[in-house]
Amino acid sequence: MKPLLPTIVRLFAYAGLMFIMALVIQFDFAEGEVKEDSLIEITQEILLFVSSILLIVFSSKAKGYKIFHLTLAGFLGVHFVREFDFWLNVQLFDKAWQVLALIILVLIIVMVIRNWKKFIFEFVAISKTYGFAFFFSGLIILHVFSRLYGRKLMWIDLLRDTHDKYVIEDNGEKVIALRDFMRPVKDASEESIELLAYSIIFIGVVEMIMFSVKSSKKIQS
Repeated sequence: MKPLLPTIVRLFAYAGLMFIMALVIQFDFAEGEVKEDSLIEITQEILLFVSSILLIVFSSKAKGYKIFHLTLAGFLGVHFVREFDFWLNVQLFDKAWQVLALIILVLIIVMVIRNWKKFIFEFVAISKTYGFAFFFSGLIILHVFSRLYGRKLMWIDLLRDTHDKYVIEDNGEKVIALRDFMRPVKDASEESIELLAYSIIFIGVVEMIMFSVKSSKKIQS
C-alpha cells in the first residue's frame, strides 16, 4: 500500500484541482458571458503565474535542470504576458505585449544558446517523464485543439437551427443576429477548454519539478 500512496495523493490532488476549475467555469456561466475580467481568465493567469514562479524558485534546488526550468519559466512568461494583451495595449502603448514578450523571448534564446549542451541534456532527460507528457498534452490542447474548437463557423453550424427557431423576429429580421447569438456560447466554451489546458500544463510543471528535484538530490548524494 505504501508504494501506492504518492499516486493516491496525486489522484485526489489533481481531481481536486479539476473540481475547482469546474466551479470557476460554473461561476462564469452563471454570469451569462465570459469577458476579459472573468474568473476563468483570472484563473488562467494565476495558473501561468504560479507555474512560472515555481519553476524559477525550484531552479536553484534542482541544479541539474536549472536551464530547462528557467527556459520553461520564460516560455510560460510569454503566455502570461499574452493573457494581458488588451490591458497592456491600452494602458501602455499599442503592441506593448508583443514588445514585452519579445524581450522575454530574446532572454530565453540567449540563455539557451549560451548553455546549449546543458539544455539539450536536461531537455532529453525530462522529456521522458510523464510530467513532460502532461505538459506537452496541455500545450497541444491550448494551441491546437482550443483554436480549432473555437472556430466561429463550427458554432454557427451548431446553433443555426436553435437561433432560427427561438430568436424573435422584428420586421422579418431576427432581433439577435446569428453571430451575436453564437458568440457568448463559443467564447465561454473556448475559454473553458483553455482553462483545462492550463490546468494540465500546471500539473505537468509540478510533476517535472518533483522529478528534477529528486534527480538532482540523487546526483548530489
